[in-house]
Amino acid sequence: MEWKPRPPKQPAPPLPSNLSDACDARYLYNCQQCGLSITDLQQLSFRQVKDLLEIHAFYADAVANYEDDEKARKAEAAFWG
Repeated sequence: MEWKPRPPKQPAPPLPSNLSDACDARYLYNCQQCGLSITDLQQLSFRQVKDLLEIHAFYADAVANYEDDEKARKAEAAFWG
C-alpha cells in the first residue's frame, strides 16, 4: 500500500500580485530551513507543511532558549525546595 497525499479540499486564494513574489520566496526559504524540498511541497498538503513549520519553529525556540529555561527551572526548584 502506497501513501498518497490527499488533495486539498479548497485551493488557497491567490495573493495580490505585489505580495506574491516576496511571500513565495519567504515561504520557500522557511520550508528549506525545515529541510523540505520543492518535491516535498508538491506531495504534502498545506496543513502538513504548516504543522512541520510550527514544529520546526517550536524546536528552534526551545534550542535557542535552553540555557535560560534551565536557569529558570533551577531557580524555581530552589525557591520551592
